[in-house]
Amino acid sequence: MAFEFDGGFEIGVFGYMRYILVEALSFTIEAFRGLPIEFRPDNNITDMKLILDELVKQDATLSQSQLLARRKLDQVLTHVPRPNSA
Repeated sequence: MAFEFDGGFEIGVFGYMRYILVEALSFTIEAFRGLPIEFRPDNNITDMKLILDELVKQDATLSQSQLLARRKLDQVLTHVPRPNSA
């Protein structure tokens, strides 16, 4: 998968970079979904889902990464920090 920018150049997305993108997009989509409707960037969410779907379509193993990212986000949102033991 390659992303084309206005300047006419492309950036290829390969290997570990795909995993990072899937995780970042999954986290961001879920976080945006949690916003109140008046603050939710629905167009951005739609575009991110299209990119995410394209990445997963090209490499089915990334769908597992997508699920793991969603679980991690749930853990982050419910995380209770331990008191400092000083």
